Amino acid sequence: MGGLWVLMVAATWVILGLIAASILSLVLYLAAKNRRKRRLLDTHRLTVVSASAPFLGLLWLATSFLIHVQISNRLAHQDCGLSGDPFVTLPNGYEVGSHNTYDGYFVAPGFRTDVSTVGPGYVRSLIDLRFSDPYFSGTLLDLDTYKVRRFVFDTRTRVFSSPDPIDDDAPKVKYSAPEALNAFGEAQTRVHEDADSYWKVYERYRHHWPNYVLLGLILTGETAIFLGTKGMGGDHGTTL
Repeated sequence: MGGLWVLMVAATWVILGLIAASILSLVLYLAAKNRRKRRLLDTHRLTVVSASAPFLGLLWLATSFLIHVQISNRLAHQDCGLSGDPFVTLPNGYEVGSHNTYDGYFVAPGFRTDVSTVGPGYVRSLIDLRFSDPYFSGTLLDLDTYKVRRFVFDTRTRVFSSPDPIDDDAPKVKYSAPEALNAFGEAQTRVHEDADSYWKVYERYRHHWPNYVLLGLILTGETAIFLGTKGMGGDHGTTL
């Protein structure tokens, strides 16, 4: 659902942006046409500049956001803030995030999460999470039994331990079973209200400077477009 929501938000903003740019383009064109009645101006240049300026501004907004995504991912080592798979990288190199904004996890550098709740270098299906270097501790929802388990994870040795081991004699629940999906959904809904939710760790280690870079890109580019458009649409004739 997280990825679909992001797609819907992006599509909505694109549509709204195109509508706004179209309206502004028409307004600028009519204003330029009115100026042409009072001054001898280059008609073709005036038309092109006035009609295209809003779309150039919209294109720069999209370009700035794409640059922001790359800066966030490659330099800040986190998601851009509008992602179906949000993540941040801790000072020790471990990544804390949420698959599809609905399945909390942490994973060691060089490792990847898999289907199992616990695997080499990772723990997923998190509910609560505390990080006190070099230990992760908290609770998770075991995807075999859909029971909440406490755990401790040593980041130095990547050893997972739990005082609540899996009961091998307990009946297994299929992930697709209604009771399993309900248990997972309820746990992940309540997690946002927990004082020790893994989202708290995510928020604590996020960098904010990429947002300032994005703002600077937008202001610089839009100002350049405005000044360039103003110069191209300047008076090139004589006053009547």
